[in-house]
Amino acid sequence: MEDAVNRTYVTRDDGNILIMSVVIVALLVATGLGYMRWSSDERWDSEYERATIQAYFVAQTGLIERGLVYLRTRQPTDLPQGTVILEPGEVPNVGFHFRNRIERVPGGAGSVFQHTDDYDVYSTGRVMFRGQKAHELVPVERTATMRARLRSFANYMYLTDVENTIYNEIIWFWTPDTLYGRTHSNDFIGLKYSPTFYGPISTSQSQFIYYQPQNIYFAYPPVFNAPPVDFPRTAKTLRAGGKHYSDHNGTLMTWIKMDGGHGITVYQYPLGSIPRDSIIDHLAPPSWAGIFVDGQCEIEGKLAGALTIGSSGDMWLIDDVMYEDANTRNANFDEASERSIMGLVSESNILISDNVKNGKNNMSGRGPLDNSNYAAANIVITAGMVALGESFTFEHQNDDWEAYQGPIPDERGYIYLHGAVTQQRRGYVHRSNHGTGNGTGTGYGKSYHYDFRFDRRPPPFYLEALDENGHGLFDIISWGEQRPTR
Repeated sequence: MEDAVNRTYVTRDDGNILIMSVVIVALLVATGLGYMRWSSDERWDSEYERATIQAYFVAQTGLIERGLVYLRTRQPTDLPQGTVILEPGEVPNVGFHFRNRIERVPGGAGSVFQHTDDYDVYSTGRVMFRGQKAHELVPVERTATMRARLRSFANYMYLTDVENTIYNEIIWFWTPDTLYGRTHSNDFIGLKYSPTFYGPISTSQSQFIYYQPQNIYFAYPPVFNAPPVDFPRTAKTLRAGGKHYSDHNGTLMTWIKMDGGHGITVYQYPLGSIPRDSIIDHLAPPSWAGIFVDGQCEIEGKLAGALTIGSSGDMWLIDDVMYEDANTRNANFDEASERSIMGLVSESNILISDNVKNGKNNMSGRGPLDNSNYAAANIVITAGMVALGESFTFEHQNDDWEAYQGPIPDERGYIYLHGAVTQQRRGYVHRSNHGTGNGTGTGYGKSYHYDFRFDRRPPPFYLEALDENGHGLFDIISWGEQRPTR
């Protein structure tokens, strides 16, 4: 009986051990499987993270080597007007792929800025990595984005091809000169005393020319050996898109008078005569338009709308040329406004006429500036100006060979410019000749301010900034990424 009891006890104990062993083995197996699964998941996550990094750089490669190169190797007339899909690309030797598309950014409505020269570039990089199952390849994609803007001459506050005058004289930037926008010259830039540059400054040469420099201020480090900006002979875009007026083989002067919301009146009269009463056209305030004169033209008045005026001959500013809502004292206006924008493009010179309205003969004897004569003593310009043939300058600089008959000195007031200046050769706006010392002479002081709206949009049919091959130059406006896909 006792043996039976003992045997029964032993049997029960053996059974418990067996059960515990099974449980322990099951736990070990479950733990092992869990660890293997965790290890597999960890490997998968690690492979996935590596693939996403690779896909990111593949997308960046496509963005630059395919998308930006496509834009940079096209002439402006060949740039896409809608969406273009580019040929897929591959990173050599690794089997990673990218695909690209480019979309022209549509403009908004209800503004003279509804036209854009912005392009969105999309590049999707695709990388494959080994999944959890045998022979399984899992794709990972990341899409990089970039917005690029075709640069125009309006993106420069000051742009020249040649800095020296026709007499090989250096026109210096000096202490009174303060420039707020981008400054560039293909030539050597002369700096004297203490000019101030709040915007970027660059030259296609290896250095500046200095004369007694004293604390010259650069908000950005100067750029040397920059790519030169090509200066075309003609304003092809404006010629192709603008309304034309002929000077009939050089016999007529075209006079364009802007009258704000009342529109624009175009006159023509025999060149060299005084009467100006022959109206040939009247135009409504332009929403987006161009005018091109084959020959010389005179311009004055206030603009409401978006307009670029061009000429093959000299362009004469016979009075203020400004926006309807600009201040006649100083050319200031609200840059948040998108009501008006103007360009003036001459394939020759842009000249300030020597007349009473523009301060002729020491402001026509008006004496010190006050409220009664302030506007008459200056010229106000709110426009982007381009002189492709020569210079932006002034009439009758009173050199000895001009048989000068006026007073000495002949200080005509100030040029108040709120816009931009491009000129093939830098021109004088003030001379020290016929002066009496203390900085007096002939011409104008200058107060130039950049119209920062030009960074978003140039005036209609304005000139693009091209390289020597005729390809557009672009500014990168933004750079980003869409959400990665898995």
